[in-house]
Amino acid sequence: MGLTLAASSTLFAQSAAETLQQKVGLPQQAPPPIPTTTSNGDLGQVGIVQQFPKPDMFTVSTTQQFFDTTNVFYSQSGKVSSAAYLGTYTGSYVPYSLVNWTPRITLQYNQARYGNAGSGDFDNENVAFSSQYVFTEDRAWSWTATVDLSRFTTAHANDTVFYKEVVYDNQISHVQPIGKDNDLYFIASYNLTYHQASPSVFDRLDNAFTFSLSYYPCKQVCISPYVRPAARIYVTDTSTQNDRHDFNLEEGLDVTYQPCKYVAFSADVSNVNDFSNTPGQSYNVTAPGVSATGTIRF
Repeated sequence: MGLTLAASSTLFAQSAAETLQQKVGLPQQAPPPIPTTTSNGDLGQVGIVQQFPKPDMFTVSTTQQFFDTTNVFYSQSGKVSSAAYLGTYTGSYVPYSLVNWTPRITLQYNQARYGNAGSGDFDNENVAFSSQYVFTEDRAWSWTATVDLSRFTTAHANDTVFYKEVVYDNQISHVQPIGKDNDLYFIASYNLTYHQASPSVFDRLDNAFTFSLSYYPCKQVCISPYVRPAARIYVTDTSTQNDRHDFNLEEGLDVTYQPCKYVAFSADVSNVNDFSNTPGQSYNVTAPGVSATGTIRF
């Protein structure tokens, strides 16, 4: 019975963490801001200066997602499909910024509920410290370093911690406009990420690339297909897991309509295939959904 409970807890931890990575953990890189110009008549052409918008000090947002998943517990066999709700509440603070450097502190709360699999319900709290540095004048290349402390608890007022992790992430991103109309962008990023987890069976090092396109048929609509291949190396061996290596491939499509700067509506679909050298750990999951986001910046 002890082994059964341990396996159940491990499966629960994997499904909760993977759900957030698939549905929350892949924000699309925005195109670089278009600068405004000012000029000083006394200085002539030398007086023309590019001015980029300063990041807002405070940002508060909420995203309400409704989706279907083909594999609630990210398991190889005995798959459970379900309709699901995921509510995300985020607040961030920029204490100080320069033209090329922006530090940020972010607090986030997530609440996941499943219609056909209540045992998979969970709550999650995060606090993240990040630093973004922009390398080039056109702001096409950037480096973001993040430390994210995350805690997962059981739902429905039980508040039992079943999984914790500290995530150390380094991301190099590049945004390249295609054409002269500023309506199509190619976006590429590389992430080197270490997960320090409890239980330690989930300690791992990720090497991931993300390639996407952002197409704006009009100012309010963005269409973004993406693909994300990742190599995962698990560093903790157990009696059932030895020298585990996974290849994780995610592809998806997101369509977002933003009628104003405060509100956005999205429809998306994502598919994940995980190929593991450890028996019983490979899985596949598809999750189409819709969402609404409200944001206030000041």
